[in-house]
Amino acid sequence: MQAECILIVEDEPVVALDLQQSLMEMGHQVLSIATSFTEALNVVQQNQPSLILMDIHIDGDTDGIDACEMISRRWKLPVIFLTAYADDLTVSRAANVKPFGYVMKPFESKELMAVIQVARSRHNAEGMLAASEQRLTMALDAAQLGSWQWSRQHDKLEGDERFFEIVGGGLRPFQSSLTDLLRLVTERDRDRLSHWFQQTDFFSDTFCIPRSGQELAWIEIYGKLTCNLNGEPVLIGAVRDISLRKTMEDQLRQASVVFSEAVEGMLILDADCRVVSANPAFFQMTRFSEQQIMGLHPDDFLLVRRESDPSYSAIAVSEPGFWTGEARCKRQDGSQISILQHVCVVRNEQGQTQQIVVSISDISFIREAERQLEHLAFHDPLTGMGNRYLLDQRLAQEMSLSQVNGGNVAIIFIDLDGFKAINDSMGHHIGDRLLQEAAHRISGQIRRYDEAIRLGGDEFVVIVPNLTQQSDGRLVAEKILQALSVTIRIDEHQFRISASIGIATFPQDGAGLSEILSAADSAMYEAKRQGKGRICVYTSDMTDTVRTRLNLEQGLHHALERQELELYYQPVFSMANERLSGFEALIRWNHPVSGVLLPDQFIRIAEESGQIQSIGSWVLDTALQQLSQWTEATGTALVMAVNVSPKQFLQDDFLASVELALRRWQVPAHQLEIEITESVLQDFQRSRGIVSGLRELGVSVAIDDFGTGYSSLALLKHLPVSRIKIDRSFILALPGNARDHGLVSVMLKMAGSLELEVTAEGVETWQQAAVLQQLGCSAAQGFYYGQPAPTATALHDAICRHDRG
Repeated sequence: MQAECILIVEDEPVVALDLQQSLMEMGHQVLSIATSFTEALNVVQQNQPSLILMDIHIDGDTDGIDACEMISRRWKLPVIFLTAYADDLTVSRAANVKPFGYVMKPFESKELMAVIQVARSRHNAEGMLAASEQRLTMALDAAQLGSWQWSRQHDKLEGDERFFEIVGGGLRPFQSSLTDLLRLVTERDRDRLSHWFQQTDFFSDTFCIPRSGQELAWIEIYGKLTCNLNGEPVLIGAVRDISLRKTMEDQLRQASVVFSEAVEGMLILDADCRVVSANPAFFQMTRFSEQQIMGLHPDDFLLVRRESDPSYSAIAVSEPGFWTGEARCKRQDGSQISILQHVCVVRNEQGQTQQIVVSISDISFIREAERQLEHLAFHDPLTGMGNRYLLDQRLAQEMSLSQVNGGNVAIIFIDLDGFKAINDSMGHHIGDRLLQEAAHRISGQIRRYDEAIRLGGDEFVVIVPNLTQQSDGRLVAEKILQALSVTIRIDEHQFRISASIGIATFPQDGAGLSEILSAADSAMYEAKRQGKGRICVYTSDMTDTVRTRLNLEQGLHHALERQELELYYQPVFSMANERLSGFEALIRWNHPVSGVLLPDQFIRIAEESGQIQSIGSWVLDTALQQLSQWTEATGTALVMAVNVSPKQFLQDDFLASVELALRRWQVPAHQLEIEITESVLQDFQRSRGIVSGLRELGVSVAIDDFGTGYSSLALLKHLPVSRIKIDRSFILALPGNARDHGLVSVMLKMAGSLELEVTAEGVETWQQAAVLQQLGCSAAQGFYYGQPAPTATALHDAICRHDRG
């Protein structure tokens, strides 16, 4: 007896436990005991038992009959009803859902065992029947056959949709008879077809049915006598429309011109299947000469036969006299090509085989195209590396082999650092060639049985199987990192790129395909976090780091709409008179779980996930709205400094968005200062145009965190910025030694020579403020002058400090 995985649905605990014990003694597994309709559906959906014992009368609005109907419809699982009593209505309803049996409470073990065995047998039989019917339907569809059945006793002709479509003539399902069918057949075929319907064995034939005008439809019919479930004799069979085939055969007998000019190779065989003629296309395709093939059987020189291919002799004596199929053909030089072979038998008026016409079409290019398509399906067209489909297939294969043979499989996850900047600034044609060169270098560092994959964009994966030690994967990764670090020359350009590489090893770092890929991906992200251009080996705590990042990324999608983002404002004071000159808007995220997050905890994520545009637009708009309200309230023309991400700054519509925001809140342009970082200057020409556009509007532009990036005097000389903001790391060293003092002094003198205003960031003590004032710094901000504060208190705190000053 087959052991079942059984779900018990019974709200009486004593009965349920008794039933569970009995089933376990029989060798079955009890998956769970459910006491309600909802609980039962949850168990079925999550665990898929093989059989269900269901009490008809269960608690809730839905009883066991309704539950059985839903389970049978959705999951096709066998259900056996448990019941102690049932009225006529309940019995009728239960019968309608076709349960697989009933067990009366209290139950007998033998009875229970028998009902389960019967239910299993019935369920298996129904499954086999459904599969058989499905295969039959698919076979009929594939062969374009219409099926029919004729009851000789009742003269009732039934058929499927394709049958009535083929025979046509007004016949309709469930309303036709053999007489109706014969009435459609041409006179010359009618008696013969009627004779076949009286046979007691298999038959096949062809007949004609007139269509519109003079057209005749050729129908091929097959039939066999059998008995239905009632023991009555019925004839069943199939029909197929072969009009096109017949037309082709007729035309072929007269197609001497076509024979000579056809692109397909053609052979004319005699009744003994020996070559009597061939067309020019045949000789061109196979490179044989006429003297080499005349009088020979094609099997002797041309065909590479398979056991399943019918012989020409068999086709000649068959009723259809026609066959089409693919074959392999030998050419004169011994090479082979794939061909599509059409064989037609030409008969005389007595039906005897007179000739056999064989046409062959070279389909080698189709097979080659299929091979290329298969290659494209599993390979990246740009680099020739495998793609994600090949990754899944190959990695699953290597993991399976590792489990059988032992050894480790290393997964090396590679992400090119800085590729996007090159691709965006230099164009996709340069980016594509860069990817191709990177792929070439990666492939050059791996073994022939390793697999290099391009996931997409600038991400690559290398599968390194058959490793004896877990650490061996790092050796391959180091070779790849070294190869990628060498300068790449494309046309007149030279590029140096690096890569962040993560390594995970199967089976130590993950048991499944997605799990091990996720581990390697986590290690790669850790390499990026540590500063890029390095290799990280997966550790379990990396998953938590990546998960935290993903949670922040997902949360950012809804932060704006949930009004979780907020601006804090830090005052900026003029050092000449220690008067309030304006504010810098600083974003905060009031995260519902993690509390208040500072920009360095989420801005980079916003940039990488493409959300920085919408967040940056909100910051600019909100800051200008607040500035408008403060200006109206105080009558003072304060300056609002707004930090702008490089990605937002370099957008084509950035200038337009600034101008629109200024107009919306009626803020004079000179009261807005846009702060950019030195990294923007890497794309100098584009940045210079945007800065010039802002200055034409009247907006000031400041370089934030000055001294920590890539700016140079040459760039500052030609970039129309109005201010530099010295990074707090230089201010913290003050008063410091002569070197610290001199470094800040040089920055201020340089700014003075370029006619740039200077703001010192991070001023925390009066000693620092005094030194900066002595050196001639024009403005300062920091905890000494006031901490960043939300809208409600920022202006008040700053005014108080202003008054004290």
